[in-house]
Amino acid sequence: MHSTEQRPLSPVRLQALAEQIGQALGLDFQAGQLARLQAALWQADQGGYALPAEPAALSSAQLAELCPYLVVGETYFQRDPSTWQEIGQQLLLPLLEQRAQQGERRLRLWSAACCSGEEAYTLLFLLDELLGAALDDWQIELLGSDLNPAFIAQARAGRYGPYAFRQSSPGWRERYFVAEGPYWRVAPRWRSRIRFAVHNLADAAPSPAPAGFDLILCRNVLMYLTPEAIRNSLARLQAQLQPEGSLLLSAAEAGLAVNAGYSGQMLGLAYRIAAPGAPAQTAPLLPTAAPVRPIPRRQAAAPPVLRSAPQAVALPAGQPARPDPLQGAQQLADQGRWCEAEACCRLALQRNPCDGMAYWLLALVHDGSNQLEAALHDLHKLSYLEPDWPLTPYLEAQIQLRRSQPAQARRAQARCLQLLDRLEDSSLITHGDGLNAHQLRRLCQALETDTR
Repeated sequence: MHSTEQRPLSPVRLQALAEQIGQALGLDFQAGQLARLQAALWQADQGGYALPAEPAALSSAQLAELCPYLVVGETYFQRDPSTWQEIGQQLLLPLLEQRAQQGERRLRLWSAACCSGEEAYTLLFLLDELLGAALDDWQIELLGSDLNPAFIAQARAGRYGPYAFRQSSPGWRERYFVAEGPYWRVAPRWRSRIRFAVHNLADAAPSPAPAGFDLILCRNVLMYLTPEAIRNSLARLQAQLQPEGSLLLSAAEAGLAVNAGYSGQMLGLAYRIAAPGAPAQTAPLLPTAAPVRPIPRRQAAAPPVLRSAPQAVALPAGQPARPDPLQGAQQLADQGRWCEAEACCRLALQRNPCDGMAYWLLALVHDGSNQLEAALHDLHKLSYLEPDWPLTPYLEAQIQLRRSQPAQARRAQARCLQLLDRLEDSSLITHGDGLNAHQLRRLCQALETDTR
């Protein structure tokens, strides 16, 4: 660890570094994303990374060392429940029935840019729910890949904190995972069923597996890539499909796909692109409302809205952007660096004591590090700032269950359901990553067995 803190790069040097990262990794830090790059460099500096004197000429090894600080690690199990329901009922179930009738009990699936593996494991467990005991009669090839070697190492280990289960019921978690202190590890019988590999979608290098996939998931990835990397990634992924296969993006990336020349159809909160040469599809059905960003990123949205910091303004030439402490906290929390993430949250609260998102992320950090009393304290403050936000009592109910406090869990559950009753079923939950009121109500009601 070096002893002196690195000075922020000048806008000119920052721009040059952004261009190299875009060319080498496909990550887009151009235009309004330079502040995000500066924040990533600040976190890298805190982690002991020494930026060379000429950062625009990084070697491959130096880029690989910097990579974990550049990529976004926001993911969790069963993300976008409506999409998983559509994947199961509209894609996998008909395909499984067709293959069974043909006597070809095989399936090839790829979770591209799988981060730390949550999506790949969710896909595997969905197959278990669809096939049951017949799963062992099938030849299932499931690949998970990501640009970041650290994410792939975590995926192979299959060990996750409570934060990764924030949209999953306790029963689902206990069915597929084994408790290890405050963490949960994928049960042994499942860990060997997925092959994880390091792979850069923007790289022209060969795919980590032969073509012929029935389903490729590449959600919430394109939004972080350069336009050139988007076009190249879509072309390579589509070419990996078997003739009747499907490539799924997130709904928020439908516009990016259309701009790159790829039309498709909505499937839940996903955007489906067919294999090359497949029958023409109907006109793309773009979402009527853009899905909200992942928890706990701040944004403007329909009520109930958490108060957020003012939007960044342009800085005078030569003045580097000040890193956003909550962005730093998010990335540190994704890496399990709880103490550093908490420090960033505290800094955000020093700047704005009424920042609801700072308290929300602080609660998630305390929950992830098994500081349950502290997490409840954070949620209590958040409930005063944003009394109508249903995710606050939902998380409180889960924490109270882990504290073996069923009466308090019931009260929090009732409060969550009461708030949801004020919303239309189709209303998107602010900062709920596409979760609507009906879906959150079902998740909350799933806690009922545990709270009686």
